[in-house]
Amino acid sequence: MRIDLVDFRSTSPAGSTSPSLLSEWRVGALLQAIAVRDAASGQLFLDIGGQRHNARLASGDTAGPANGEVLNVRVLRNSPVLALETLSSSTPVTADNEATVVADAMRRFVPRQESPALMLANLSWLAQGKNGADELPRAVTQAAAQLWQALPDAESLGDPKTLASALQRSGTFLEANLADASRGATDPKVLVNDLKSLMLSLSRTLRDHGARPNAAHSDIAMNAAPPTARGPLTALNAAPATFSMIDGIEQQMNELSRQTDGAIARLTTTQITNTAPDPAVQSMLIELPVRHEDRASMVRLRVEHDESRKRQGGGDSWSVEAAMDLGQVGALHAKVTLTGHRIGVQLRAESPAIVNALSARAGELESILREAGLEIDRIVCLHGMPVGDAGARPARLLDVRA
Repeated sequence: MRIDLVDFRSTSPAGSTSPSLLSEWRVGALLQAIAVRDAASGQLFLDIGGQRHNARLASGDTAGPANGEVLNVRVLRNSPVLALETLSSSTPVTADNEATVVADAMRRFVPRQESPALMLANLSWLAQGKNGADELPRAVTQAAAQLWQALPDAESLGDPKTLASALQRSGTFLEANLADASRGATDPKVLVNDLKSLMLSLSRTLRDHGARPNAAHSDIAMNAAPPTARGPLTALNAAPATFSMIDGIEQQMNELSRQTDGAIARLTTTQITNTAPDPAVQSMLIELPVRHEDRASMVRLRVEHDESRKRQGGGDSWSVEAAMDLGQVGALHAKVTLTGHRIGVQLRAESPAIVNALSARAGELESILREAGLEIDRIVCLHGMPVGDAGARPARLLDVRA
């Protein structure tokens, strides 16, 4: 398709266009243009370098480019008019297209997702060198060890900088970090130790050495409810190492391959969930595997920023929730809300002993918060996990119309 810019008539001083500008658009130069259509007349304009130019179709598709279509063009000549040849074009992602992409991705990943707990248990098994660990291909054990060592240590997460680094490397932000790295805005070490990147590497290594995830035993799979942006934040239960129940290197490889792919699918589902738009509340869900000595568990975090109260004249409102499984004593849940300088803390546990221990330290926590200049709304320690909030906004896993 050839397009002429009719307002470029001459390179002479009498012309309406700057000679220096036309000299930059020499014959053969490659440009990017955005097609703009007048809503009333349908007249075509090209936006090039932030300037809009009157355009006409000289040859090719009689319909021409659609409004918003991005064109990669080459300058054919610049006299008597500026003639452009279209090399390629792409349609910008609209809201409807984006919704379709999200729905398709959810259909692809949700059925494959499973709790990462089984994968973590088997990584621990390999790290300890238990029966059969030394019989796996060396490349597989190295990839598994690299992932295991990259898990953040639970005891170190009390330091804010360490926690921030662990969240950045959780895999939730891999694609964003890759985009930043292309502009030199991200430390390459973040990408090397990113958990999703390492899981993808382990998955590829397993397949390269003959692993077949579809051949794994489905009866020992550990499915988990798909992550959602709303609703109670429940802990992901710990799991035993399935390697202890599987004989044969081939089947162990198949099992670890399926578990790794399931963990990647769940992480990707979480990333997609975080894209759900909400004009009132910005929400981010992160599932972070943490290592504690020779075992690992999942910490689920949800951060919300509610700007609706601020618009109504109230304070800026933030909330942070965390949930994790403590093994034999059950799950632990915490929620901290901050509105302006007023803070509230709610701690829950399935074990009465844990509730009592938390209650005994509540006064110490209150003193620390007051010393930080915060006003205390309340600090409560409760038995049992949170249930659905009747006033919460409903969450849809998929919004698809037939």
